[in-house]
Amino acid sequence: MPVETPTGTKGLSPMNRSDIVRSAYQRLNDKDFDGALDLCDPAVEFRDLLNKGDRAYGREAVRQRLADRLSDINVHVTVGDVVELGDTVIAAACCRVYDSAGHPVGPYVLVTDHFTFHGDRIIRVDTTEFEEMPDEVRGLLEPGAPHR
Repeated sequence: MPVETPTGTKGLSPMNRSDIVRSAYQRLNDKDFDGALDLCDPAVEFRDLLNKGDRAYGREAVRQRLADRLSDINVHVTVGDVVELGDTVIAAACCRVYDSAGHPVGPYVLVTDHFTFHGDRIIRVDTTEFEEMPDEVRGLLEPGAPHR
């Protein structure tokens, strides 16, 4: 029997939070900002990695921030392990920036993104460089850790 999914479309089963996070990354890779924000609560809070600590509040502010930051570049995110801890999903990701001609700019950057959920919607996103992640969280992301 079909049920409502976070995107508002009919599906065979609801997406779990890890699937929602992976879908958000794919939509961002595709520059589908509206699609990514459809997975978020209207009051979403987004921490900008480029301006550490600077936050955007609400879908429209986040949409504008993404459009401003990513208008002339492409960022491709490869998602690694995803761990669910209560209302939080933590994802290890490798980011690479490309110029408008498709040439890589700078090194790969390893980050951890912390997605806080309110029900089936993302309410807050915090990004941390992998080296800044607490050891106990990093341990959950080590190969072979019991988290899947």
